[in-house]
Order: sequence, then C-alpha cells, then structure tokens
Amino acid sequence: MGHERTFGAARLAVLYGLALALPGAAAAQDPEPAARPPEVQEADSAAADTTPAPAFPLFPDPASQTPGVAQAWEMIDLLSTGALSFADLFEFTPFLDPLRAGFLEGPQAAIFAGGGGGSFAYTLDGYEIVPLTSAALDLHLIPLVELQRLTLVREPGGYRAYSQTYRNPRREPYSRIEAGNGDRETNLLRGFLSSGIGRARVAFGYDRVDTDGFIDNGDSDRDVVFANLAYPLPWGVWGQLEVRSMSADRDLFPNPKRTDWILRLRRPIGDSWHTDLVAGHASANYSAGDTLREFAASQVAIRAAYTSSIWRTQLTLRAWNGDRVPTFEPEASFELRAGPAMLYASGRYEEWDDFRAASGYAGLELDLPLNVRLLAEVEEGDRGLFGESRRRRYQFTRWTAGGELRLWSWTVGARGGSWRTEPSPALGPPADSAAALPGGTVGVIEAWARGRLFRLFGGEVSVGGWYRNREAGDFYYWPQESFRGDALYYVLALQDQLEIWLKVLGGRRGATRVPDPDLNEGWVTTAPEDWFRAEAVVRIKDFFIFYNYEYFIAADDFAEDIPELSLPNTRIHFGVKWEFWN
Repeated sequence: MGHERTFGAARLAVLYGLALALPGAAAAQDPEPAARPPEVQEADSAAADTTPAPAFPLFPDPASQTPGVAQAWEMIDLLSTGALSFADLFEFTPFLDPLRAGFLEGPQAAIFAGGGGGSFAYTLDGYEIVPLTSAALDLHLIPLVELQRLTLVREPGGYRAYSQTYRNPRREPYSRIEAGNGDRETNLLRGFLSSGIGRARVAFGYDRVDTDGFIDNGDSDRDVVFANLAYPLPWGVWGQLEVRSMSADRDLFPNPKRTDWILRLRRPIGDSWHTDLVAGHASANYSAGDTLREFAASQVAIRAAYTSSIWRTQLTLRAWNGDRVPTFEPEASFELRAGPAMLYASGRYEEWDDFRAASGYAGLELDLPLNVRLLAEVEEGDRGLFGESRRRRYQFTRWTAGGELRLWSWTVGARGGSWRTEPSPALGPPADSAAALPGGTVGVIEAWARGRLFRLFGGEVSVGGWYRNREAGDFYYWPQESFRGDALYYVLALQDQLEIWLKVLGGRRGATRVPDPDLNEGWVTTAPEDWFRAEAVVRIKDFFIFYNYEYFIAADDFAEDIPELSLPNTRIHFGVKWEFWN
C-alpha cells in the first residue's frame, strides 16, 4: 500500500469556501462544438421528437479552436470508426507515439516523445483519471461507450484528452448497441442507455473487449461498467453522481481493477460564465503473480470559465489526497481570437511532497494575405511524473515555427524548431523500471499536406500526408523519423440516409530506443515498422457497419514496440453499431 497523506486543513477550507461562494456551477448554453475533420462533413440527423429535454449542463472545453487543439472527435466521428478501444482511436493520431504491448491483450500508452508517462493526461468532464497503478495511463482500459465529444489539446510537456459523456438532447429514451468480432477470436460488446425518469436523467454503459491473444501473450479481457444519475436540485443547481468500474484479466500482464466515484455540481448562471465543483475518489489495485498492490486517491476541483465569440478562459483549482498524486495542481488556459490572430496559452503548477513544478505553453496562428498562415509555439517548465517516479521530474523547452499555405482545397505546411527534455524518463513500473536517459536538445522538422483530389460517384476523394524528422538523442521511445499518408472516399446520399467512409492509411515509424529487458539498464533499438490500415464504414439511417484491416511489416519476423513482446502482423475486426430512439 502506498503512503497516506491528508489535505492541509487550510487548503480544504479555502477550496470549499470558494465552492460555496460561487453563485452557480455551469452554463445553460453548450460550448461551441469542436470542428470535425474538413474532409468529412457532418450528416444532419433526422429526429422524430427534437423537443429539448432538461439535461445536465455541459462545461466548455479549455480550447475549441486552433492552435490549442491537436485533434477533435464529435459523436459522429466516434460512430464512424471501428476503434475497439481508446488505444485504437489514438493509435494512428499524428503527434502521439503509441507504445504497444500485445495490442488488445496488453497495455498501450500514448506518450509524447521524450516525455515518458507524464506526457499524456486524461480528464473526464472535470475529473482527472490518473494512472495510480503505473506511471502511464493504459489506453486499453479507457472505454469509448459513453463519449459524446473528445478533444486532444496541447499542454505543457505533452497532450491532454478532454472528454464529455453523452448527454441526451431530447425527451425520447436513447440507446445504442455495438458488437464486433475479428482475429484471434477478438470480441466487442458495447451498450449504452440514456433516458429520463421523472425529473432525473440516467445513463448506463457497458464496454467489453476480449481476445485469445497472440503467440505467448495469452488471453485477455477487460470490462468497464459506467452509470450516472443527474437530478435538478434546489436553487437551480444540477447534481450528478457517477460510478465506473473497470477490470482486466490478462495472462501475461498485471491484472488491474479500479472503481471511481464522481460527484459534479453545476448551475446555469448565464450564457458566458461557467462554474462547477467536481469531487471524486478512485480505488485501484493490480495483481501480478502472488503480488497484490493497492492504491487510492481522492480529488476535489473547482473550475471557472468564461466563453465568448472572441475569447475564453478557464481556471481549475485541484487538490489531491492519496497515493502517488500531487497535493495541489492548479491550471489555467486562455484562448483569444482577434482579427487575423489566434492565441492559445496554458499554465500548470504542481506541488508534490518534496518538490514543486511549474510549466507553460503558448501557441499563435496569424492569418496573412494570399491564404498564408504563420504558426508558432513555445513551452518551458518542469513536470512531476505520476506513479512510482513521483520523486523525479523532467524539464523541457520546446519551440517550433513555420507556415501553412491554403490554395483552393489544398493545405500545405511545414515547421521546424528545437526540443529539449532532461532527463528522458522511462515509463516506470509495471511497464519498465529502467533508469532515465540524460535527454538533451535536438532539432525537429515537420511537414504536412492535405486536400481534395476529385469527385467520384457523388462522393469526394481526399488525401493527406505527414512527416517528422528528429535528430538522434539520449531519449527513450523517440522515433527519429515517422511519416504517414491517407486517402478518404466519402459519400452522403439518399437524403442523408446513406453515408459511406472508405479510408486507407499507411506509414512508417522509425527505429526507437527502449530499455534493455535483459539488463534492466541501458537501452536497445527496435527495428523500424511499416504499417497499413484500411477502414470501411457504411451508415444506413441509424445502423453502422464497420470493417478494419491492419498489416504491420517489421525488419524481423514480428513487430515489437517492447522487446520480447511480439505484435501480430495482421489485425482484422468487423462489426455493427445501432442507434435506437424511443
């Protein structure tokens, strides 16, 4: 059991005092939705009863526009993908470097190169999901069943994913079922229900993925159960109680179990101001052989935000109590759109038992004549690492600058700069326990292009590509060269009752330094990996059919992100998703 720690009485008094002093706790007006990818236009949904229903208010994301957002998924984007898990969704997202251990049968982490496990964070509608049982989030354990919106935002030292659970906009009950099958007897079963009971709004979800595994990785299954209840309280306050339980049973890897209880209090106070109080408790354990380790942590966060057509800002005061977490973690973000300029900035402060860390990030985009856009970003600071590396922190400085040209339906851009990370941390137990490499400063060049080629049979064909080259350095999990290309054929027809996505992707991830599994010190270099993926999704009214095919080509017999953990050369999955109203 990890060490115990209690909140300072003064800090809790201040936090709860602020909570009681806030005149309300969120806004009646939903935040502006994040834009879907330009090559896919959102279909209009046909509704039998579109009468708005009282629902738990949404809280705005810290950023909704460029340059802070790296990627965004709306509900239709999540339905039009065959991703079986959070890991599948992020696996081919540019900017992230996923680290895979057996695909579905083992953990998968999304890390920002050079940043270790602390370079990716996840916030579920104000509640931060921290790893607890390791130093990096296992993406295979995060469900997709309840998500309505997901935004990947650049923040100091890496990226943070902000998600919002589904919020029924109508008075009709809504439900969805998803089922799939595939290689190695991989099965997907996912169900969701949202409805009203009197004045209350309830939601329930179940997300299960199991597989027979690959070679010596063994069988694996994971189950996630989610439920929440929202109810209007006196004085215009909305309250929501949520519980989620996760468990995984793996032959080769540790078996984690986790339960989170979450309370949210919100009250509309206008079209622009948003405030809320989020509190929760997480208890987790993992077993490996005869070893059982247990952890627990509580958090309380007070958030305030202002949104308008020109600017938005957000402040979060978060305090912790428990194992392997900081004691205090405030953060703030600011977004400004003024004429041709767009600015996004964020800052974070962390207070741990034996050190303090602060960091900041700023990104600027400037539109010039002739469809030219200038891009620049800079970040600096240090961050602590969750998990057993909590007594160490890494320092970073990063800047890039470049430009983008938009001509007709095409966008072409490039940027270059310098990245510094010292040291370059490993992930920490139970993923690995190697000592950190010293890190250093390297140059980085990135280029990208995207555009529409032509129309075909009532649809559109678009293509895109992305390339990154980084100098060699003393870093773990740092591919020196990566590139990818993709093509999409999209059709919307029959009065919006038929929608087709046909997508192919391919690319290479270069050789990567990883900890030596034999010596548990020093490093080895994995072979480059070439990969190909094909996706097909067809929507007929409210019924989706999906098919995924992946093929990995490695210099050796099998691909390996981590030595001695072979990955399958092919993955095939297919299935259906069906939405029901009333």
